[in-house]
Amino acid sequence: MNQHEGREDADQPYWLSTPPQDFTALVDFIMPEVKFRLERDGVFAPLGALMAREPYCGTMELHDESMPDKKDGNAQLEHLKQVLRDRVASTHPRAAVVAANCTVLLPGSGKQAEAAVLMCTHRDGTAANFVYPYTIANGRVTFAPLEMAEGMQDIFPPIRLRPWIRESCPPRPVGYKVGLFLFHGIDREAVLHRMHLADTGRPEADRPAPAAIASLPDGWTVVWFNDFAAFLHHATHMQTYAAGCTVLSLSVDEPDYATEATGYANGSQQWAVRHVGTSRARALPGGPHDLHVTGTPPAQLADIVTAMQKEEADSGYLPDMIDFYFDIPVELIYALAGFRYCQREYDSGHVIFNTLLPTVPEG
Repeated sequence: MNQHEGREDADQPYWLSTPPQDFTALVDFIMPEVKFRLERDGVFAPLGALMAREPYCGTMELHDESMPDKKDGNAQLEHLKQVLRDRVASTHPRAAVVAANCTVLLPGSGKQAEAAVLMCTHRDGTAANFVYPYTIANGRVTFAPLEMAEGMQDIFPPIRLRPWIRESCPPRPVGYKVGLFLFHGIDREAVLHRMHLADTGRPEADRPAPAAIASLPDGWTVVWFNDFAAFLHHATHMQTYAAGCTVLSLSVDEPDYATEATGYANGSQQWAVRHVGTSRARALPGGPHDLHVTGTPPAQLADIVTAMQKEEADSGYLPDMIDFYFDIPVELIYALAGFRYCQREYDSGHVIFNTLLPTVPEG
């Protein structure tokens, strides 16, 4: 059963969005403006639009930052792209489109034609061009059938995550923003009872569930939240959840390059290790080597930091091209419980998650 089936688009969780879906929405959003300008002026200066990271039907905003000298089309186009790049750097949207009036060669005939070229890019690295040849007669514009072409990613910055560490986990277009708890010392049923969750017995399908549970080797139970707000809610109850057992938590925010691992024992927090790789985070310096440690962390942390520093030094990447420290909390959880959020296949087999539903607390 697909727990999202039958829901209106506005009610879907944003992490289910895909580049083709977002590109179609951006094209549908900007094409009426292109048509209006062509019918009014016979031509149009470059304009663009951005789609917010959340919600599923991401809010779109039009960008029409014209330059005083409108004669130089290339300069206009580059100016607009730079405006969008600056906006992307400060707000982290998930998709963008740039519309330009171009002369193109029609496939097959080789004839030249005027066309509206819509250059779509996505934060996951996907890019595609939508080409609409057009004619104008008596003040009315007519678009020929759409032509598709390969696009170029020149709006969003390169992804700074270590790609090889995630080869076994399909990437999400908007990036992973998830939280998980790992319990040891109580059984799976006790975990569900404490967190007021019910195991449906249904493995997650192709589309991820808001919450899911899996049993790991060595007695660990992991509870995964794709709904980050729900994860934050449960994090406030950790003193209760961790009574008489050990609990680890991991929060991952790939778009902001932020991770945090935390350890609890017998109802109290013992340690926390946090990395924030962007200066966008509130009141935090951020950066590729940002690491905040509180309490007494596990002894494995020192070796993990040393290994990451060596890997970065040996990689040949310039500083900040790849955020190696992002994986320090991730690898710490793996060292303690044998689980990575970005991995499903292990020597012991495939980790299977069952969909969870909330229950009503007793009383």
